[in-house]
Amino acid sequence: MYSTDSNRILFTRNLSDGHYDFGNKIGLQLSDHAFIDIKINTLGQREIELLESESKAEWIFTSRNAVKSLAPILSKLVLDENHKVYAVGKKTAEELSKIGLQAIVPSTHNARALVELLEKNKAESYIYFSGNIRKNTIVNFFTENDLTYEEIECYKTSLIQPEIDVDNFDAICFCSPSAIVSFFKKYKLKSPVPCIAIGNSSAVKLLDYTEHVVMSEKANIYSMLEICNEYLNS
Repeated sequence: MYSTDSNRILFTRNLSDGHYDFGNKIGLQLSDHAFIDIKINTLGQREIELLESESKAEWIFTSRNAVKSLAPILSKLVLDENHKVYAVGKKTAEELSKIGLQAIVPSTHNARALVELLEKNKAESYIYFSGNIRKNTIVNFFTENDLTYEEIECYKTSLIQPEIDVDNFDAICFCSPSAIVSFFKKYKLKSPVPCIAIGNSSAVKLLDYTEHVVMSEKANIYSMLEICNEYLNS
């Protein structure tokens, strides 16, 4: 049972029972409301033929959702053992590892750092596994350098705005730039509520809307909860 004097935290994504248990143990009253809905696209014969015809193209992933879309057709592809795969961060790389693909990851986990890595090791062609909502950072790299590339849309993100009283929370947590855009499309913060970002990309996006941004030390929910507790009780 939550204590009445607990700090009230809003997460803009769904949480697990484990997250709620941990939050309760450290004195946080949690509430979760998803601000985005993600649908994984089914890749079929057209994508298989494209990947086979561009067998030397290096692959780029900026989301675990794209990996989940590829996974069902991967067994139908013949890949060179030295085939290069890039991931924007550790979480995406871990998802790739689950399906047998080892990814190269930039030291800083964002699209700009990935582009800097690609600039040092330019390939003849690329396949970019993306979503319907994305930044132009990677595509601009392709076009500005006259590089051949194909883009496969692997998932669709829809913005949703549930009805909530956002002024009833002591901190608001964001786990993706898309959720940030969705939230601020409907709501405006009347007081300087700290906004907690799960990682660099989310932190940068939050700065478009507020100065009160705190970034989690690690890119996971438990670290965000610890940051909330430390920040609000400091």
